[in-house]
Amino acid sequence: MLSAVAARKARLEGKQVTVQAAPPPKRAAVSAESPKPTTPPSKRKPSESSTKPAKKKRKKQQKPVQDAAERYFAEDAFKMQQDVIVVGDSSESEDDFVDAQFAEEMGAATAGPSGSMSTGPPIKSRRRRAWSPSAPLRDSSDEEDDDSIDDDVAAIPTHPVVAPVAGPSRTMPKVLSTFQPVLGQNMFYLTPEEAKTLDLQSSQSDDIGTLIVLHASDTLALLGTYCLTVLQGAVSLTGSIVSASHTCHLIFAPRSSPIPVIRSVAANLSHRTIELPDRIRPAVGSGAAVVLLQELQTGVERLGLVCRTFEGVFSPSRFQSKMSTIDLNLRGVYMLRTETSDASPFIMPPSWEAAASSMVAHAANPHEMSYSRSVYLVKGPRNTGKSTFAKVLLNALLTRYRRVAFLECDLGQSEFTPAGMVALNILDAPVFGPAFTHPGLPYASHFVGATSPKSSPSYYLECVSALIQSYNLDVQHGALLNDYDEKGVDHDKITDTIPLVVNTMGWTRGLGSDLSLKIEEAVEPSQIFELEAPQGDDGYATNPPFDGTPSRIRAPLLAHGPDGDDRIRRLEAVPPSAASNFFTAADHRTLSVLSYFHATFILPSSDATVATATSASSCVARTWDVTLPLCAQLPYEVDCQAAFDQVVLIGAGMEDVVPSELVHVLNGAIVGLVQCEAGTMDDLTSDTELSVPGLPYTQGSPPPPSFSSKCCGLALVRGISQSATGTLMHIITPVPSEQLANVRVLIKGELELPVWGMLDFRNTQGDVAGVERDNVPFLRWGKSEGVGAERRRVRRNLMRRGQM
Repeated sequence: MLSAVAARKARLEGKQVTVQAAPPPKRAAVSAESPKPTTPPSKRKPSESSTKPAKKKRKKQQKPVQDAAERYFAEDAFKMQQDVIVVGDSSESEDDFVDAQFAEEMGAATAGPSGSMSTGPPIKSRRRRAWSPSAPLRDSSDEEDDDSIDDDVAAIPTHPVVAPVAGPSRTMPKVLSTFQPVLGQNMFYLTPEEAKTLDLQSSQSDDIGTLIVLHASDTLALLGTYCLTVLQGAVSLTGSIVSASHTCHLIFAPRSSPIPVIRSVAANLSHRTIELPDRIRPAVGSGAAVVLLQELQTGVERLGLVCRTFEGVFSPSRFQSKMSTIDLNLRGVYMLRTETSDASPFIMPPSWEAAASSMVAHAANPHEMSYSRSVYLVKGPRNTGKSTFAKVLLNALLTRYRRVAFLECDLGQSEFTPAGMVALNILDAPVFGPAFTHPGLPYASHFVGATSPKSSPSYYLECVSALIQSYNLDVQHGALLNDYDEKGVDHDKITDTIPLVVNTMGWTRGLGSDLSLKIEEAVEPSQIFELEAPQGDDGYATNPPFDGTPSRIRAPLLAHGPDGDDRIRRLEAVPPSAASNFFTAADHRTLSVLSYFHATFILPSSDATVATATSASSCVARTWDVTLPLCAQLPYEVDCQAAFDQVVLIGAGMEDVVPSELVHVLNGAIVGLVQCEAGTMDDLTSDTELSVPGLPYTQGSPPPPSFSSKCCGLALVRGISQSATGTLMHIITPVPSEQLANVRVLIKGELELPVWGMLDFRNTQGDVAGVERDNVPFLRWGKSEGVGAERRRVRRNLMRRGQM
């Protein structure tokens, strides 16, 4: 068998002979030079030669032509050879191999027309086309397969387009922070006396702070948790414009989400400014923004101890810790210079910025609005940034409105509540951070108990319709709600109207499309923001390409508006961030559930009735208690017979649970705490013949009507015990005790407590609350027992002996 180098040289010389001589004389020369005597063919060969085509016979006769003409073994094939191709080892990269071939061919092209290289250009021109439909296919078992390597290499064009192949193409990392801090010039450490003179609204540490002066071209990316107060000018943060005020904004910037970047923007001269200390005024130029950074210790950064998947997300990674950093004199705040593989910035698409700005402009000029309602619906498939744009729109509207309502219809990726709930939230301050950093007690909510409405679509639509009715009757007109005065509140904002932002689910096909259409009809939005679908696996987008212009109404469901209005605006989708390579949607859902149970909620009023009935804003958590795991926290002990009127199971297969198995179903389960109006549960009769007394349960009973009930929060049933008086239930919930008095119904769905919530993070030996992990109830370690209990593993790389 010829080597690749010898075969290529033989082929080149053979092609020259083919051009100069005709085929018959070449076959005669072969018979004269062949030293071997002619032997008669075998018995089998004549029959095969008679059936094979003449093309195959000529192919066999060409092999001794190359051997006889070259006499490869008689002479040194590498002597005086100028066109040797260096074939790299298999361990070499493809870029290095192509790079060597390109360098050799470029050198051959500049060698001149003399010498043996004079035949190079015609051969390259013939091989430039790698395949032709008129050329016969080559047999994969033929010995000339080694020549295919040379053919593929020779097919590389020599024009300058291939020049970038000379080295590996590496894009430079994005610069996140262009701000160059210089202590005493654009960065100042405030003393406690100077911080107190600023008279800020609220901050956890008034005795420490760092003042930053940002010019027009400066950007600043910070990792961690901190308080941000704009003292002069205005800055842009995650698409929102934050102007100078006494308001202290809480910023949560973990590596598991896009990092917010602070940018200085042109401020309106009518905006208020705060008096700065004397030693700082000379350093502030015209058009500069002055921000104050303060420490923020809430306990949310310790959630990584509970869920080890997110351990250390508020701290720099090992790669980032090796880079040079700047001491901001703030604990838990780190400055990021460039983008890394696990930390990417938040990038605002131009279409998003234009859409948010237009809605703010309409709010500033209400007489120019062509519609009376201010309801904005955001829809689109998953992984397009739908929830992110809804939060950007919420923060943008809060710059003009005193309060903004947020209707969450996405069960899997809820923004202000754990998964499995549809909620109506009312916000009076922007939120800067991922979902697990701002769990809250909504104004009104309903517990569906699953991450998808596929198991109970009718109940899901009923819950959403009830929340829409609550907004239309109670929330839409802000004058009906209690408006309390706060220090630092901008009273120039609109207070008589509360706009609504609706975030829909990402299920846009089949049943999900029908449910989204029903929600759209019930909401009656004044503006619809539709995010384009990403490209599929076949390379084609599910929607037409984005052209940046709003589209006309394509369905008759928005016939309530004037004809010809552009109510549907298509937006471009954002690519997934670098954090998506390390954290999945299920990981974020797990962390949101654990963040909710470790959060601390403080009602704005001591009177729970007044707080829940007249307070317009939802209660958002500001601190987290991570000192004890859930298995070691002190629970509520509740008498089931006296406290609850009904226990309801919803979801797939829940109607088959018999009363005798109810205790096993509720142990370690997440349940919804439901409040009902008087007389709602009178028509529901419970089964009196129960194997477990004290649990009012009727098999297959429906949940209470959504229009006369609401869910005030979630609880964890840590255990059920029997006593002489009845059945006692141990419950852990972050809901304040003032709201638990009206809870009369427990709803159990498909949502379960993550495994991270069952462990004891205080003990590294594996024990749970002093109990050996093998003896912990409801927690199994290792593989499951029993036939069919384990998940089957399918091997698709096995073949039968005949297939090899």
